[in-house]
Amino acid sequence: MRQRWLVIESEARKESDLQQLEKRLTKKYTQAQSQLRKLCQQEFACAEDAFNAAKLLESQLPFHQLACKY
Repeated sequence: MRQRWLVIESEARKESDLQQLEKRLTKKYTQAQSQLRKLCQQEFACAEDAFNAAKLLESQLPFHQLACKY
């Protein structure tokens, strides 16, 4: 079956999508800051425990794989 596709882009849709993305990223960033503050307030028995807790937090953060590549 032969098909034809037409892709339509609009500046208004693009701007709206970018605003939504910015909003989601800001929310995730704020959550990550909150988690980091909580981690910084904890006391650890040794440096290795602190390091392990930091690595665990890092693995739970969104986009952590992107940060690790660079």
